[in-house]
Amino acid sequence: MICEVIKAKLKPLEGLLSLPDLVEISTMRAGEVALEKTPTGYEFKEMPDLTLDYWTKLCYVLGNKDGVVFDPVNQPRISTRLPGGHRFEAMIGKSVESGVSVSIRLNRKVPVSFEDFGVSKDLKEEIINAVEEGQAIIISGGTSSGKTTFLNLLIQHIPLHKRILTVEDTRELELSHRNCVSYIVSRNEKNPTIDWPQVIDHLMRSRPDIIVAGELSIANTFALISLLDTGHRGFMSTVHSNACHLALEETIPTKVHLSGRTIPGISDYLKKTVDWVIQIQKVQEGSSFQRRVVEVWQPQQNRFQTFGQPKLYSINSKLSERKAS
Repeated sequence: MICEVIKAKLKPLEGLLSLPDLVEISTMRAGEVALEKTPTGYEFKEMPDLTLDYWTKLCYVLGNKDGVVFDPVNQPRISTRLPGGHRFEAMIGKSVESGVSVSIRLNRKVPVSFEDFGVSKDLKEEIINAVEEGQAIIISGGTSSGKTTFLNLLIQHIPLHKRILTVEDTRELELSHRNCVSYIVSRNEKNPTIDWPQVIDHLMRSRPDIIVAGELSIANTFALISLLDTGHRGFMSTVHSNACHLALEETIPTKVHLSGRTIPGISDYLKKTVDWVIQIQKVQEGSSFQRRVVEVWQPQQNRFQTFGQPKLYSINSKLSERKAS
């Protein structure tokens, strides 16, 4: 019954969701959408039916589907998946100046390869070996840079005999393995029944070979990075960061700090326990944008590689010294 209600409620978006070149649908104000297309970028479209009332009712329906409370006053944010696997993120109410902010990241299930990310044959073999050996890998990059797509590509190379546990706040990871269990810690609940520390404790009692986490956030980073030193190999996750070295030296420590926790020497801990940091970036090639691996860092081997076009940042002298050595 709920599926039929959702299908009916998504009717005004049906034409957009079926566009083959569409990457994301964004709403900054009622009655208008911004469409990010490949490879042309953004275009804006007036859609009078997409009123504030429409988005509010859709959020209520999606909350009911997930068994969580959505309320524009007390719980104005919802993160979930639409039919077809499209990621839905919305905030409605006084926290948004226009009253509504919606982002729908489309899931096209288009096969991707290492070559699509500009990865050379030699580097591809190294990364696949790292996945097969159960090394700890962090995928770093900006919003819509292709982090989760690349992580799903790595998952394909986890040996089928290994037991995989995944944990996310919104379901995005794709596995074809039989021996796997997927967990969700809702970001839509103020006081979830199962929180991050509890689910991490459960994971460690469930005999994983590989743990794959969704995006590292302020809420989950403290708990998740504990998995890097548990006596077994195998951890992969993504993080929003501008560079490989910033991911370990600034971004992850900052998330821990913002959560109200303290880990003395956290940067050194990360460099001793993370085997690979892979930086993904959306770069302009001609008139279009492509997602590319632009640098990789293996901190335990003191090995740094950079590829492609100049970055949007400068590599600091400390990292340059590591590279030179």
